[in-house]
Amino acid sequence: MQAAGSRPLITGASRGIGRAFVDAFLEAGAEKIYASVRNDAAAEKLRSVDPRVEPILIDTTDPKTIRAAVSHAPDIDILVNNAGVLYYASFLSSPDLQQARSELEVNYFGTLEMIRAFSPGLIDRGGAIVNILSIAALTYMPLVGTYNASKAAARFMTEGVRHELAPKGVRVLAVYAGGYDTDMHLPETDRALLSPPSLLTGAVLKALADGEDDVFPDPAAQSLRSLLPDSALA
Repeated sequence: MQAAGSRPLITGASRGIGRAFVDAFLEAGAEKIYASVRNDAAAEKLRSVDPRVEPILIDTTDPKTIRAAVSHAPDIDILVNNAGVLYYASFLSSPDLQQARSELEVNYFGTLEMIRAFSPGLIDRGGAIVNILSIAALTYMPLVGTYNASKAAARFMTEGVRHELAPKGVRVLAVYAGGYDTDMHLPETDRALLSPPSLLTGAVLKALADGEDDVFPDPAAQSLRSLLPDSALA
């Protein structure tokens, strides 16, 4: 599937990797881009970027806004599930489970809600779904234990949805991202160790065109992939 002429919907599009996806699809010649944001201020900023960008208000934890978005964007052919939250907490260090529940609500349930809502239209158009996961879905990282769990859940959901949608002509991409230079990271993080978001978006657009469904876009992700047996991603 080519990005040129496409009509993607990108969640979490106001900043970081989501904003980089907007730029990447514009550069690749997308026909129209639905840029999902959480508030009017973010929508206004994106509205001025390019006439092809149409901001759309979606809270992926609120099914009502997702249903409204399906009516507002009935012609999408690529769904990029990028919206996510990350709290730096191990399983036992948080004072309660509120942050862990939030990570699951956004990173797992929110992504699944979006897929369930938009998959009928994607089936009609032979579209694609891109789930931005993390190498934390494949290996335990003590500083982000509860995030690990949410992304692992999203990973297995991605594989299951891929199995269900493949016979219906919809591709489902799993993007195992390493660390990227966005504001999700702590201020003290060494930015030299992080990759530019454009590295990820470029790899995803190439994977869409080349027919690859498991994407390891950066050096950290590729290093981990080299250690995994093929059966780990089956």
